[in-house]
Amino acid sequence: MSEPGSDAARDMEAAAKRVRELSEQVVDQAKKNGLAWLEGYERVLKNMLDLEEQAAKGAKGTGADWAATLATTHANFVRETSEVFFTSLREQLKS
Repeated sequence: MSEPGSDAARDMEAAAKRVRELSEQVVDQAKKNGLAWLEGYERVLKNMLDLEEQAAKGAKGTGADWAATLATTHANFVRETSEVFFTSLREQLKS
């Protein structure tokens, strides 16, 4: 015959194991969702910056060269700073 407390202890241990496994699954799925969102946002930002640069190229020679330079500089700044941010966040989500 088993001790009265041993069944309860085994049940608690099994429940704790299931909770840990479920927690790991939730964390893994959150990381996958975070990576998918990050990659989607990165694509949208790239498209917006490409559009900004195309508009800047169209403005050159129209007397608004300063606006073209500003738009190109802004696009380059956002692209370079976001690359650092995205790389860092991607590494955190993959770990």
